[in-house]
Amino acid sequence: MQKETTIANLFGKSIYKCTINNFDEYNKPLIKDIESFVREKPGDFAATTDVTGNTKIEYADTDNQMVSKKAIDNLHKKKLYAPLFTALNRNINFFFHSYGYNLDKFDVHLTKAWATFTAKDQYISSHKHTASHYSCVYYVRNNDMGNLKLEEELAAQTGLYIPPTDKYISDWNNFNFASFTIPVETGDFVIFPSCLLHYTEINKKDEPRISISADILLTMKKGISTEHCIPHPSQWASI
Repeated sequence: MQKETTIANLFGKSIYKCTINNFDEYNKPLIKDIESFVREKPGDFAATTDVTGNTKIEYADTDNQMVSKKAIDNLHKKKLYAPLFTALNRNINFFFHSYGYNLDKFDVHLTKAWATFTAKDQYISSHKHTASHYSCVYYVRNNDMGNLKLEEELAAQTGLYIPPTDKYISDWNNFNFASFTIPVETGDFVIFPSCLLHYTEINKKDEPRISISADILLTMKKGISTEHCIPHPSQWASI
């Protein structure tokens, strides 16, 4: 063995997690609003599935657009949710500053935000978001109701890559793991790259888990243009 060796874990993806200060003040009115919606339109929302894997998404053709009957979405535009998003946005900006983005040149946009109501024996199945750079989730209620799981889509290398399982891996470490569990509870907020597959553990509690998710897109600021980045929405044109 050489006296000096280095193994570099390059090109890693950064995950941000914090607990929002005074989260109870935000959560009480939001739980009331979301549960009221559930009572009016029973069922579940977005990507929540039961343990058999059957999705319960229902869509209706409204003004020639496919929209979910049961989605609680565009929350970042609703007055009731504004105090929470003020707190979340502070953390989002802190994350991008810490990451080294020059926010004098970039604008950070929330493109959509929605609530998910996950009843007993349900979970969010594995998926990723392809229309954003980062995604985030805030836990309005999660009292031991299932953690967040992140997973990397590893490219196969002929004759080398095999699915990481205990059968083939003798020592799990930061170099070989393909999935990661983020313990989460009420008041926690997580930001992660949208390209990562993510899903949740099954909620085994009688009480439903409630979370609010959002997608984040970075564009150049208005008036700044470059070939390699998305221009500001004010420079777009519908055709």
